[in-house]
Amino acid sequence: MHADQAEATQESARPTVLHVVEAWGGGVQTIVLDYVRAVPEVRHLLLMADGDPFRVASEAEAAFDGVWRMPPGHLARIREVGRLFRQLRPDVVHAHSSMAGGYVRLAAPVPTERIVYTAHGYSMERTDLSWYAAAAVRAAERILSWRTGTAAGSSPRENELARSLRKRQRTAYVPNVVRPREGTGMAPRPRSGSPADADGSCLPPRTVAAVGRLCTQKDPEFFAEAAVEGRRLMPSSNWIWLGGGDSRHQERLERAGVTVTGWLEHHTLQRLLAQADVYAHSALWEGAPMTLLEAVGLRRPVVARRIPALESLGLPGLVDTPQELATASVALLTHDPGPAAGARLADLFFEHSPERQRAMLRHVYGH
Repeated sequence: MHADQAEATQESARPTVLHVVEAWGGGVQTIVLDYVRAVPEVRHLLLMADGDPFRVASEAEAAFDGVWRMPPGHLARIREVGRLFRQLRPDVVHAHSSMAGGYVRLAAPVPTERIVYTAHGYSMERTDLSWYAAAAVRAAERILSWRTGTAAGSSPRENELARSLRKRQRTAYVPNVVRPREGTGMAPRPRSGSPADADGSCLPPRTVAAVGRLCTQKDPEFFAEAAVEGRRLMPSSNWIWLGGGDSRHQERLERAGVTVTGWLEHHTLQRLLAQADVYAHSALWEGAPMTLLEAVGLRRPVVARRIPALESLGLPGLVDTPQELATASVALLTHDPGPAAGARLADLFFEHSPERQRAMLRHVYGH
């Protein structure tokens, strides 16, 4: 056998996973790339939505053995999933988030047993939906659950919801990864009272930081109210939102005295997050938020809003109101979190190790 023939045979023998992602960016992009790194023996292919504001960076494209863009229109995207499956014959089609989950499970050529679905936060958990919209979303997920081979939840809460949709649903908990972050390049903090250096390279002392896209899910209003109370309790505290998005949310935050950085390149975001004295998480609903896990990896004290997904992770010190978030954050600005909270965060770090993620992905992908 010639060398090129041997190489082709070896390549065809590798298991193939087609990742289908409707919104390529933010935490989902980070998670999918973690999956690719976790099981490099698998051929990873990517089908993503064209025209998404988060374009695939060249280094991200290089992580995959093939990248395709979805056409516009829901029906066209369902057909494209089916066409690609017939052409590529992947061993697994892994759908990420609700819309992609719909495209894959409605694509008739894809066998149910080959479909893996990770919701990254079920839409039926959204608290901004009317009761009838939430009921419609739940009904759609219940129907589509019969076309789900494996529900690969990123939190215990997601698996609980998957089993509530179909009692005999096969589930697997694939934890997102907390990576120890070293060498973030953290510069000395400025000692002025400004929110940050002019070039955004440093955060000031006594900073409480939130991270993410300015949207309803992240509930910037909750953080804004906490900032007002936090500045009342400690006038020298600084409240910063690392990220950008909806201008209405930005204006509300700025009226509350919060500095909004706008969109940041990921390395810059990590470096600034490493400087924050407290990481605050205000989201209304989540799967297993990457920004929170990254803060844990950076050994930042965490204060988070009580929602089912975070309760299922066993995160300590959850709060229910903006006032409680402010009080807890100011307490952390003046005192250490304490041994109990530190021990639980250490456990969370272990539970979200790359080794555990790799083991569960090998199980889910069937090798």
